[in-house]
Amino acid sequence: MAFSKLKEIPEVNEAVGKLEDLSRKYFQLISSGSNDDRAQALKIWSNMSSSYWEILFAIIEAKTKNNPSKLIFDDEERLFIDLGYIQGVLTLGKDFDTKKFLASKCKADILPVMTFSDYISECWAMITGKEIPDPVIGMSLNERINNLNEMLVAAQDERNNFFNEISNAYPTNLNTRQLVQVMNEFLISAMKVNMRVPEYREGDEASRQKLAQQRKAYLDAEKAAMLLVSSAQKNENNPLPLQKVEKFTALNEKTKILAKKILYSQIDITKISRRAKKITDNCSAMSDTMKRSELKNMLVKKREYLTVPAKNARCDTSLLCQPDSMPLDYAKDYEIFREFTAMDMDMFNVPRVRMYGIPRAIFVPGQGLGTYDWSDNSFLIPAFPIGGNDKSVSYALAAFRWDSDEDRRLKTPYEGIKENKKKSLLAMAASFYKDYSVWLTKEKRGYRLLPGETHKAFVKMFTTKPEE
Repeated sequence: MAFSKLKEIPEVNEAVGKLEDLSRKYFQLISSGSNDDRAQALKIWSNMSSSYWEILFAIIEAKTKNNPSKLIFDDEERLFIDLGYIQGVLTLGKDFDTKKFLASKCKADILPVMTFSDYISECWAMITGKEIPDPVIGMSLNERINNLNEMLVAAQDERNNFFNEISNAYPTNLNTRQLVQVMNEFLISAMKVNMRVPEYREGDEASRQKLAQQRKAYLDAEKAAMLLVSSAQKNENNPLPLQKVEKFTALNEKTKILAKKILYSQIDITKISRRAKKITDNCSAMSDTMKRSELKNMLVKKREYLTVPAKNARCDTSLLCQPDSMPLDYAKDYEIFREFTAMDMDMFNVPRVRMYGIPRAIFVPGQGLGTYDWSDNSFLIPAFPIGGNDKSVSYALAAFRWDSDEDRRLKTPYEGIKENKKKSLLAMAASFYKDYSVWLTKEKRGYRLLPGETHKAFVKMFTTKPEE
């Protein structure tokens, strides 16, 4: 039987039994080859789809009945909650490796990451006022910050060693050792000013001046280092190859991106605590029964948003796994997030992030294209992406970019494109998602695919402002 640890729970047995009966009829009809049988199978699939929520709520009711301090799901339950999959009842691709899937872990980066089952466990922790458990597929906030710091040190060392190679090959009067030392020491301060973090915006005048001076020292050192590399490239006798110039520039840019990610993550600490406390305070006077009902209410609110990825892709909105399909790889998909956010770090320099923090990436059941859930400040990434993983992630980022553009830095120039002037608001947003996806997945990688006017608009919209 499915969910062996819950085999004594009648509600779970009844809900699973209903799905088993329907699935047998579905697979029998869909494999017959008859058009009439296929039409009947699709009707049965529609009935099967509602079983996802019936089973989910039965599982949650059973596991929260004794008000546990932590809501923990076993492997069978995770596979169902996160993929809509029950072994022996529904099918996945023949190459699906259950153990490998369940063991998937995402590397540290700017975005908090979790599965839908992690999300449910987090909701329960906030409702009951308990410590929020670390996501099964990700890391705690402190772990992410520590790992990002280690990555920054490694990136600075790599850049410094490469810079030393260049400076040794092209002698200079500059104190190159001091240059890299200043760049290392004052990088974080420079990014604090660039990002206008609370420490800089709200600090006293003396603190602001200190940060500003450290930023100037960093910029002066960076400028001197870049000038040395540029001069080496122009050396008449032994010009530094362009490939090495680009490598140094990329290494230096990598250190700045990592510094920004560390600062955003540090700022998130207070915002995450504030959000959890608000929910805990609102539920503190509730009885145990009311707390269980509140968890269900939170999931009912999320239910509508979980269908958006499928609606955006105009495909089946069922949260059950699609027969014989393969789910995404969490770790690989998160790597795409790492790559794309590094290409467009300005997306986080918006009022919404300053108010609510960095959005979370939640891997949810179902199929479709990634989206942004405004109500919960989270990216929703379907387990079965339509059109490829790159497209799904880029659509989620596009939705966030568009929805968080309160100062209209993107909307105004995009609406000014000739072919967009007569579009409705919904059509305009859909068009932006598509173009932004092409911009990230193709144009930023060197392929020119957008129409001329749209390309020029994107170049203008996403050109980083020069340092002051």
